[in-house]
Parts: sequence; C-alpha cells; structure tokens
Amino acid sequence: MNPDQLNIHEEPNKFHDATLDNWGNAFNFSHEKGLAEWLKNSIDAYLRMEFPDRDQFVTFRFQDGSSSSPATMECIDFVGMTHEDIQKAVKWWGDPNAASRGLNGRVYGGHGNGGKFYMRQMFQTSRFITYRDGKLNIFGFNENKKYGFAEGFENKTMSLKKALEVASVDISTIPKNIFNMMEEGKIGFTLVRGVKPKRIVGHRLPVYQLCEKLKYHPQSRRPLKYSNVSVVYDGELIFKNLKMEEIEPLKEFSDPFIFEIPEYIKNADENDKKIEMANKKYPKGRLELKTSALPFGRGGRKAELNCVDIIGEIGVIASYKMGEFGAPLRYYPQAQSIYGECKCPILEDPEYDSVLNDRDKLADNERTQVLRRWIASKIDEVGSRIAELEQEEEQKKINQTTDEFNQLLNKWKDQFMSKLFAEILGGPGRGGSTGGFGDEGSGGGSRPTSDTKGGLGSGGGEGGGEGDQKKKGSAMPKVLLSGQEDPDFPGVIVDFAERHYAVEQRPQDLPRGIYWINRNKPMAKKILEKYGVDSMQWRNYLFQRYVDIFITSAIDKKAKQEGGALTSDMVNIQISEVVSKVNDKAIVDLEQFLVGEKYKIKKTDNSEK
Repeated sequence: MNPDQLNIHEEPNKFHDATLDNWGNAFNFSHEKGLAEWLKNSIDAYLRMEFPDRDQFVTFRFQDGSSSSPATMECIDFVGMTHEDIQKAVKWWGDPNAASRGLNGRVYGGHGNGGKFYMRQMFQTSRFITYRDGKLNIFGFNENKKYGFAEGFENKTMSLKKALEVASVDISTIPKNIFNMMEEGKIGFTLVRGVKPKRIVGHRLPVYQLCEKLKYHPQSRRPLKYSNVSVVYDGELIFKNLKMEEIEPLKEFSDPFIFEIPEYIKNADENDKKIEMANKKYPKGRLELKTSALPFGRGGRKAELNCVDIIGEIGVIASYKMGEFGAPLRYYPQAQSIYGECKCPILEDPEYDSVLNDRDKLADNERTQVLRRWIASKIDEVGSRIAELEQEEEQKKINQTTDEFNQLLNKWKDQFMSKLFAEILGGPGRGGSTGGFGDEGSGGGSRPTSDTKGGLGSGGGEGGGEGDQKKKGSAMPKVLLSGQEDPDFPGVIVDFAERHYAVEQRPQDLPRGIYWINRNKPMAKKILEKYGVDSMQWRNYLFQRYVDIFITSAIDKKAKQEGGALTSDMVNIQISEVVSKVNDKAIVDLEQFLVGEKYKIKKTDNSEK
C-alpha cells in the first residue's frame, strides 16, 4: 500500500485559500529552508516530551525519481502526533502557540506555518504519516493544495509494526532505547513526506548540495548542533550525524567579543530619541561576535555563516548578513571574517513583537532599526581590531622581505666596497679582495691576503696600521633598516620620522660604522603603498640608499686622505666615480635584483650572482 496514492478527503482551510496563497508566496521557499522547518518541527516534538538532546533522533530520507515513480523527500522523528494534535495544531494557520502546544517555554517553531507551507507550496503532493497511542493518521495536501485526512486513515487502529511498514521505516534503523519506548506506547513516530519536489530538474535529487546548504542555514544550525540528524539517500546512510564543521578562529582572537546591549539606544533619525531595549520584565541582551581564520567570502558553502543570528528564547528568530544592518560597514573586508549571535529578549515582547512569521528578518520598527545599527557599530569595532592585526601582519611581511633584501645588499657591499675604494682612492683597499684600510694606517704589497700589520699583501683583512700600534682594522659599514632593534642594545627600537634624512647616523652610530635607511620617508612609504615590498621599485630604492652610503663613505675617506680639505671639483669627481663604478658593478652582480619584475631570495642565496 502506497500512502501517496491514497485520496485526500478535502477539508476547508481555517483561512481562505487566497490568504494562504499570499502567505505561501511570501515564504519564497528554497528546499534547504523548508527542510530546516521540518527539522525544527521534529525537534519541537522532542522538546514537548522533554527529551534530552542525546535522545533526539531525526532522519532525512531522499529517494530519486524515475519514469514510473516521482522523487520524494522525507523527515522522520520518533515522537508522533495524535488525532487531536492534528486537529488543534496542524490544521490551524498563523497560531503563535501551534508549535509549543501548551509547553511552558519557547520552541524552535513559531506560528506553525513554515513546515506546512513547505509541504503545500513546494511539492506536487505531501503527507504526514504519524503514529501515536496505537493510532495511525495520514494527513496531507493533494494536487489542489487542499488538505485533509487520507481516506481510511483517520485515527486508524494499528500495531506499531504495521504502522512502520506503512511508512516504510526499517525497525533496525531505530535506536534501541527509542524503539523500546515505542513498544511501551510512550512515543510513536511522524514521517513527513513531500512527493515530486518543485524546482528540481530531472529525477535526480541534489542531496549532497542540499545537505551542505542545510548545515549552514540559520534555522537549522542550532538544532543540528545539539541533536542527532542522519541522512539516507536511495536507501544508503550517507551522513550518520549531520553537523556544521567547527570554525577555526583567528588565533589572535580565539575568544569571542561580548557586548552588552544598553538599556536604551538613541535613535539618530529621531533627534536622539531613546529606544528602550530592556526593562524589568525583559533583561538586557548581549551580542557575541566571533572571528574566522579564513574569510567567508561571497560564495561557497560557508558564506551563509557570515552573519549575525538574532536568537530568541529558543532558536533563531532572524538572521542578517553583513551589509544588511541598515548602516554601511567601514570595515567590510574585515567583516567577512566575523559571525555571531545577538540575544535581545525584549524583541519578543508581545505588546511590541518584532518577530515575523517566517523568522527571516525582524519586523521593521524603531527598536529593530536602532538595534541593527548598534550591531553594525560593534561589527566595525571588531573589524577595526582585525584591520590593525592585518596591518601588523603586513608590516611584518614588509619588514621580513625588506630585511632579506637588505641582507643581500649588505653581503654584496662587503664583497665589493673595499675594491671600489682601492680603485677610486688610488690606494690599497681593505678586506678580503683587493686591499683596504686599517685604522688610518696603510697596508701594501703584493700578497693576496695579510693578517699582520705592515704586511706586504694587498688584502689588509684585520690588518692595517704600521709599527707597534695594535689597532684593530675597522669593519665594513653596516647598513640597517629603521624600525629594528639596535644590535648593541636589545629592546631599543631605532626609528626616524619623515623629517629625518633618507640615510641616518646617530652620534652613537659613527664609531660603530652603522647607517640606517629611514623607511618613514615619504618616497619610501609611497613606493611601498603603490607597488609593494616585492616590487622592482622598492628594490631599486634600497639600492640607491646603498649608493648614497658608498658616496658618503668615499667622500669621508677622501677627506681624511687629503687632510680634511676637499674642493668642489674633488667632491664632484668622487661622486661621479662612485656612481659609475657602483652601477657598472651592480648591473653585473645584481641584474635580476635590480631590473627583474619579480625577485625571490633563495635560502641558500649568497648574493654571488
């Protein structure tokens, strides 16, 4: 016996058909929304029986269609309805107490409309097959959207085993403790079935896509979190426990942001009129915002989570995505990593009820308007914190990359600088190549290297200075980037302002041979802002600061060589020679670094290119 083939004995609706059509069109159902309504109804059935979460079992069953039989969607719970339940709740439309049915306290369902409208609007036909107290009832909608009992199945006495056969529910799929209660007559079952779903192309149901959407739908997230929901597709169990995945927070903001809703919020549109948000009967609410390590984005299965759910006494009474709060978000990119819940008990005040029938959005009134704008301000507050974090992370990246570039240039400078000075100053150089200077003393000779003072080699190295003077040769100038610690004073950050030079030396830097590249100069900041830290423009900017240092060092040494007196011609010649030789050498050694569109330093890079 196929319950879908039974004739429905049509009964007059409690509201006019035209009214129901208008209401039904306003619901504008998607299947995931309708399935969420069925789920809430099942959980409410358990809540009315005061079942703990662990004993709340719901099964969704999906069956593809064929040329001989249409596709079906089903939702099963193990509570059941009596004939009286159908008469007093299922037949009625718009009853605010329909879902609770006398239960003290709120339930997930609202006016008892959502699940029925889904049955009425989104399937060719639909049925409740429900069993309780030894009676089976089949009640549903026919092709004309008329409801009524199936002929011969109104309060029909039947055994549990036979009732399960009528509903095609396999006993082996029922948890043992639940089945024991069913056999004892304490509970029954309800199977709601939709036949030939609308907006589905072909015979095959998009079950996996529906389940993914259902997991993230605002009306189903909370029921799925606490209850046991399985999914069967074409007779096979595909999800034993359907749940939304945990959201990994930003590690810097692992704890949620908690904001207490003020007792009054000013309405800027009404000359700062104070809107009551709490009183003795309805306590202050609160907003809880959380972060996601990965932005939700505009698409994908988790995009639905990028919102704030408005929570009632139980369940979601409205949900707002970012950008739907009535006030523009200043930190919208950062808001894509935010989600949360807002509890505001006064919204459910029956004298000024702000909860709409479909629980999609709140009623549009003064209270909800100021609340939405207040929520937007708190999202921006959290967004600003995320923006600060992102700026810090970006600065770390800039610091790291710039420091790597600087280290490369420092190595190249050390290899080339002593040779450069030897050539342009006409004397021996210092270091490990073609000579260099000691502390005002000179080396000389033809040996490739020398570790002794007054040696004959052209290396100099740690040498330099003749006679019995025991002075250590000066090291190469060291180039550092501003914003870093002083190498000799840990914890002391060396930074400069825009008004300082592009290359700076403090008095304490002179004896140590340290130069600082000032990253706060307008040109430096503009290049980083417009082109980025990896750009050829930024690499060239750093290189030019090294050229400045080469020039300064060369002129300084020339001045010492000449006894402190330099003419303008001598300075100009010195500058021209340094610039020419440095650029000629750099284009050979650092070609890719200077003129390549992209450059990435290898970990083994020793700058000898």
